[in-house]
Amino acid sequence: MLFFKVYWQYFEIKALKRGIAMMKKLIGLGMAIMFMAAMAVAVYLVLDSLGGPAMKPAASVINKVTGDGVVEKTLVGPYTTVKKHNYYRSCGDLELYSRGPAEKELVGLELDRLKIKYPASGAWDVSYKNDEVTITRNIDGYCGLHREYRHLGIHEGQTAVYQGPLGNDEVLLRVEKNIDISLLPADWRERLEKSAVFNSLEPDEKLNLQETIEFPDEYALNMVLENFDEMDGDKDGAN
Repeated sequence: MLFFKVYWQYFEIKALKRGIAMMKKLIGLGMAIMFMAAMAVAVYLVLDSLGGPAMKPAASVINKVTGDGVVEKTLVGPYTTVKKHNYYRSCGDLELYSRGPAEKELVGLELDRLKIKYPASGAWDVSYKNDEVTITRNIDGYCGLHREYRHLGIHEGQTAVYQGPLGNDEVLLRVEKNIDISLLPADWRERLEKSAVFNSLEPDEKLNLQETIEFPDEYALNMVLENFDEMDGDKDGAN
């Protein structure tokens, strides 16, 4: 009986020692984690106080004193999103061709400096909102899709072919001298005449013209012009 009592006391002491050793390990691990966290915070605070605008993770802000008070001016950081567009004036299409983190050459620039780099006199627009810079290049002409479009109209009393969709007669491609407007059916003559005032028409009238005298490419246009030739031939034969 004495043997079992001594053995049990020995077991209790051994278990107690193991528990104390485990507690020491847990306390040491907790202290190590707290120390590492404190060091990380300290390093971040030091870098944040010493780093320039280009070193900070997003757009930062500096103040510029003006006669009216203090005005915030934005600086572009390495993680500021920059979007670049092409805006085609002839058709009004906006084409996004680039979106991502700021390029190295843009990091640290103020909005005013960006506008110097991309001046309005050079057909650029620059805007900034919510850590995102938008740079737009304004281009005279049509986008790739609408560049292939054709529409019919009248130029100096003759059937004319224009580049692009209806509503813009800037680019005259050619005059179809072999198509006599006076020999075309009345509804076709009316459509050609309305082409010049397309932008002022009612929606249903615009749709009618788009379905009849606007074409996605040269091939579709030529198919209709061949029918015009046949109309002329029929009128000549009747005469």
